[in-house]
Amino acid sequence: MKPIKKIKVLAAAGAILFASLFSGCSLFNAYAGIPGLPDNATSYEMYEVDSVDMMLIDVCGRTYAPYGTLKGRFKDDYVRDCLGYVDNDKNTRIYSLCEDPYDDYIVMINTNGVMEQPQFWRAFDTYDEDIFTPEYIDSLEYEEWGQSGSYPEMKEFRISVTFEAEDVKELSMYFTVNGDTDGSAGVRNADWTEMKDDTYDLSILEIHLHDKYDYSEPFDVEIRFTVTTMDDRQFDLSEVYTGTVKLGDADSLTLTGNASDGYELR
Repeated sequence: MKPIKKIKVLAAAGAILFASLFSGCSLFNAYAGIPGLPDNATSYEMYEVDSVDMMLIDVCGRTYAPYGTLKGRFKDDYVRDCLGYVDNDKNTRIYSLCEDPYDDYIVMINTNGVMEQPQFWRAFDTYDEDIFTPEYIDSLEYEEWGQSGSYPEMKEFRISVTFEAEDVKELSMYFTVNGDTDGSAGVRNADWTEMKDDTYDLSILEIHLHDKYDYSEPFDVEIRFTVTTMDDRQFDLSEVYTGTVKLGDADSLTLTGNASDGYELR
């Protein structure tokens, strides 16, 4: 039997927002489906400075430098917004990325260059840092980036919940970090079928801590849970998860019960 596909539902202040774009393809233009230039689009100028042996470009208040190229085949939904164009060439456009909530990267695309690879530029203020990087970006390992690292999956504190319960359509959690940052996350089957006899993961991601706390430091959490049943009733569980954790930690719980008798986490 093939495993049921699962889908995570993430809804939190500052959580990752993935834009919904129309995908498209063309035998003549590989980028036909991506957004065009906005009205009154800005031309951004490349420049160089003596202390850095690379071209630089200032976009939306940050300075970027060449970093890498595309790994695999380009997909329209990699890009989010068209930010402008380069050096008065309206065919060489700058885009933000859907899977980059921090805007640590931009991509330059020559929309007339069928055989030309997109160029990914990295924010220079991330120099010597280890940052989240969409997995389709392939570093060209420029010497100028030194020890600047990357990782393809967001760091997280994960709670794995084993289901020994019945009648469950969705499990949600509502959390507070260090007493002042709230967020939520949820998990369900992609086809909305009953969740049972399986283990599902809920996570607090680094994006929830961005610009608030040091990712490397432990933080205090308080987590409450809600079960949505197959007939759309909601049960707020009495159990509250509390503790001091850090990104990279994991814990496990078991959900039992049913819609008639209620639910319990242990």
